[in-house]
Amino acid sequence: MPAISPLDGPVSVTGCSGNTGGHMVRELAIQGYEVRACIRDANSWRGKDCADYLGRLPRVQIVDGCDLFTPGSYDAAFQGCTAVFHTAAVLGNSADGKSQPLGSGDRSTDIFNGGVIGTQNVVDAVNASGSVRRLVYTSSMAAVNGIGEGRRIVPAGYEWTETDWAFEGIDPEIWQSPANAYARSKVETEQLINNAADASGGRWDAVTLLPAMICGPVLFRAQVGQWIEQIGRIASSLGTTWLSTYDHYYNIIDVRDLVKAHRLAAESSVDHRATAGGNRYIMHGTGGRSALRLGTEVRAIIHEYFPAFVLGKPSTVTADGEPVTVARATAVNDCKKAKSVLGATIRPVEDTIRAIVETSIELGVIEPQLAEPGRDA
Repeated sequence: MPAISPLDGPVSVTGCSGNTGGHMVRELAIQGYEVRACIRDANSWRGKDCADYLGRLPRVQIVDGCDLFTPGSYDAAFQGCTAVFHTAAVLGNSADGKSQPLGSGDRSTDIFNGGVIGTQNVVDAVNASGSVRRLVYTSSMAAVNGIGEGRRIVPAGYEWTETDWAFEGIDPEIWQSPANAYARSKVETEQLINNAADASGGRWDAVTLLPAMICGPVLFRAQVGQWIEQIGRIASSLGTTWLSTYDHYYNIIDVRDLVKAHRLAAESSVDHRATAGGNRYIMHGTGGRSALRLGTEVRAIIHEYFPAFVLGKPSTVTADGEPVTVARATAVNDCKKAKSVLGATIRPVEDTIRAIVETSIELGVIEPQLAEPGRDA
C-alpha cells in the first residue's frame, strides 16, 4: 500500500480523550495533517477537557458522538480520510459501570466487547468510507506476553518479539477467564483487523503497535489514569492504588515515542506483513532499561529531579503484616524492530518520569508536599 502523507487528505483518530489518542492528534497536527478527533461525548467533563485542548491545535476538527458501542457512529468521521489511528479502548479503570454508558456495566465484558465489538464498528466505518487506505491499531504488550495469571512463563533472559502471542502455552480455560479479558480482547482484535484488511481486497491494510505501560506528559486532565496517576501519587506523598497498593515493576513506553511510531508506521512504504513477526511492532523497553521497580527505581528518579518533595511509595507489607514479595522482571523488553524498520526513537525513561510530574503539577493534578528541613524526602 502507498505511504500516507499530510498531502493525501484528512486522517481520523479514535479515543481522543485518552492519553494515547490526545497525543496522537497533537503529533499529527504538528506534522501538518488535517485531523478529525473522535470523542464519545463533548458535553461530559472528559469531552470538554479534551475538546478545549485539541480544539486549539491547527487543522483539528472535533467529531462528537463516536462511541465504540454504537454501530455507524464513526461513519461520518472517516468519510474522505486516508488513514485511521484506532487508539480507543475500554480499560480497567474506565470499565466501572459509569464511564461506558452503553456498556453492560460488567468490567470484563465491557473490556472485551470494547475491543472486539467496538473495533468491528471501526472496521465497518473504514469499509464504508471507501477512502481509508491504512488502519493503525494500538494493541498492547498484553497481546504478546499476557497479564496476571494468564502471563506466559518464559526463561530468564527471554526476549519478547512480535512473533509471540499471549495465548501460547496457556491453558484454554484460564485464557477464557474474565481475568484475561483485556489480553484476549487485544489478541482477538488484532486478528479481526488483519482478517478484515485481507477481506478488503487490497483497498486498505493494517499495522499494529504493541505498547507497554504508556506514560508521559499530561496534555489535559482527562488523560490522567492508570500508570501516570501512580507516578503522580508517589510525587505527591501518597501510596499507589493501581493495579494494587503493592510494589511491582513498571515497563514504560513514552507516549510521545509511541505516537511518533504510529505516524511512522502510517507513512512507511514497507510491506508490514512481510516483515519478521508480520505487521506488529512492539513499543517497549523503558528507555533502554527493560523494567523498573516502582517503589525503588522509579521513586529514585522522582527524587533525583524533585529532591524537596516528600515522596509516597507502594505498600511493602500486606494487611496481615507480611512482607510483599516482588518478583523480578527477568524477560528482556525492547523495540528493535520498530527502531530498525520504522525509525522509531526511544527517549530516556528519566525524561518520561520528569515530564509526568512536571505536567501534573502544571495542570493542578497533584500538589507536592515539601519536606521539612532535615527530614528525608
